[in-house]
Amino acid sequence: MKPTLKTRLAEPLRSTRGVSPPARGRGADAVRQSAATRIQIRKILVPTDFSRASLRALRCAVDFANRFDASLCLVHVVEPASFVTHVGNVPPAGSDRETTNKLHHKLVMLARKEVGPLTPVSPLVCIGKPFHEIARIARTVDADLILIATHGRGGLKRAFLGSTAERVVRHAPCPVLVVREKELDSGWHGPSSA
Repeated sequence: MKPTLKTRLAEPLRSTRGVSPPARGRGADAVRQSAATRIQIRKILVPTDFSRASLRALRCAVDFANRFDASLCLVHVVEPASFVTHVGNVPPAGSDRETTNKLHHKLVMLARKEVGPLTPVSPLVCIGKPFHEIARIARTVDADLILIATHGRGGLKRAFLGSTAERVVRHAPCPVLVVREKELDSGWHGPSSA
């Protein structure tokens, strides 16, 4: 006798009889705790443009670093300076190194001010397209999470300027947590400890 469709659908159910799902018998808190122990965040990449939004995102990242006992990699990407000449775009000689040194010092000072002494932090300044460099650095330092602020531009501004955060999400080798400026204004309460 040929098995009917009803029989075929019922067969897998018989094979799992007596086996309870992993969450059965445990409370919701135990399931959340189990999931939290599986998440391993050792290094958090935090891009900054020194804006108010990115400063608040850094504070969120510090909360995550404290919760997961992770280190931070604080990154600022400088788009290459150029000026228009009759031969096209030419970067001015010597200015990139000077700019990079000043920005590195600014990152160090920001880290001293915003990150506690127990959280390891690596300041890094590089030159290039921000979304590309952020994704490249995430691969290089083996980041487990990128925490980035977005300025919440919408409409035509976003269409013409593009969104660095959106491009980072598309190109990143690891999970990206995008914190909108509006959410930051409403108050950040840190990662849940439950």
